[in-house]
Amino acid sequence: MAGAGTIDPDSAAANLIVAWRTGRNAHGGVVKMAGDVTATLRGYAKDAMAIIGGGGGRAYNPDDDQEDGCPFLEADASELLDTPLLEVLRRGASLPQVGPDDVRRRQVALYAVLIGNDPDSRLTFVRKGSPVQLARRGLVAVLDSSLTRVMRPILAFDPVFDVVIHDTKVWILGQKRFEGLFRESAAVLAMAPEWAQRVSEAVPLSGGSREYLTERMQQNSVLRRKVHSILRCSYLGTLTPDTLAKGMAAHGLDRGKLMPDGTLIINKETEQDVLFLLNEDLWTGDFSGDSYAASRKARRLDVVPGCMPGRRHRGNWRRSAAPVPERSRALAIWRSGTTT
Repeated sequence: MAGAGTIDPDSAAANLIVAWRTGRNAHGGVVKMAGDVTATLRGYAKDAMAIIGGGGGRAYNPDDDQEDGCPFLEADASELLDTPLLEVLRRGASLPQVGPDDVRRRQVALYAVLIGNDPDSRLTFVRKGSPVQLARRGLVAVLDSSLTRVMRPILAFDPVFDVVIHDTKVWILGQKRFEGLFRESAAVLAMAPEWAQRVSEAVPLSGGSREYLTERMQQNSVLRRKVHSILRCSYLGTLTPDTLAKGMAAHGLDRGKLMPDGTLIINKETEQDVLFLLNEDLWTGDFSGDSYAASRKARRLDVVPGCMPGRRHRGNWRRSAAPVPERSRALAIWRSGTTT
């Protein structure tokens, strides 16, 4: 954690904030804490720093799955797409103070422990969800020397965090929870027209395809991740109708259906084929000859012995010292237009 090591989690100022959303907007407040609560939350933060400091992470890609053997993913702040929520985190201790009853009335999206006061250098430890634990029974009591009824909400904190932010660096300890916070909110979905426009600027789209793609990104998180992955591809700007046609022919796709006049058609019938093609998700099994597609991919850096750089291995182009897609989870066999 370069740069973050100068912050002492035991002595730097610590603040606890909660944040909630109203539509595309985000709001937050500071929850006053002291004593054992502060010390324990500092300890949880140190545990998260130890995980990151231990190494073994890899770069975040929306088309990857964080596997059990990967302790964290690394990204930059541009992956934090929910900018209203990010602004709440940046305000930190300057947010208004809120009490337990205020927190109880909100649909809290996250709580965060902020170590340090400077927004540009402090560490922010984020956990998705609300710390409020409300009992669903008519009577809740705690046992001390005698039973006492609990009249105020109980705040409970998990010993782990999902995301750690420092300046422009982001460490993701829980990918799904990270994406739920910063890549799937109403504020993020409002950016779908911009993403569809970027796709249309890179590859030729037929009339109505951009609008359809915008609508589908707002409806479907899997499709949205696929588009995000495509927009990160270095080869995207090099694609032409000719290269797209060659790719379709190589994978047995119907050019007359997908690109009849030199422009890609994206609609209900073609969206999966087009996006899988653009994201290099199609290949043929070496032994069965079956055609496959991956809904998400894990990437690997190793080179298989005996497989020359640039040669095709298990349906994916292998290059030395370059990330290589590999089948990891959901596979679809493309036969008669159905998936399994």
